[in-house]
Amino acid sequence: MTEYLNGKELPLTELKLADCVEAFDGPYGTAIVRKIDGDIITFFRPYGAHHDFSYTGGVICLTGVEEFTRMMTPRETMRVWRREELR
Repeated sequence: MTEYLNGKELPLTELKLADCVEAFDGPYGTAIVRKIDGDIITFFRPYGAHHDFSYTGGVICLTGVEEFTRMMTPRETMRVWRREELR
């Protein structure tokens, strides 16, 4: 079951696996909680980019992923957009 939280601010201590959170403003700013290991949360964030030139076929588009971690603190919050019930 999917629960849409519409950007509800939650402390990092309340995040769950597979939560879709707003890591930062702008395009590709959302990330997924991939792993929680003790006090360390690992986030997974896909993004898109392109080369700085065009040709007759348009632009060359690239996709990538970034993983980053944060220490879990009750004072820091993140906006949670979607929460999944995992099996």
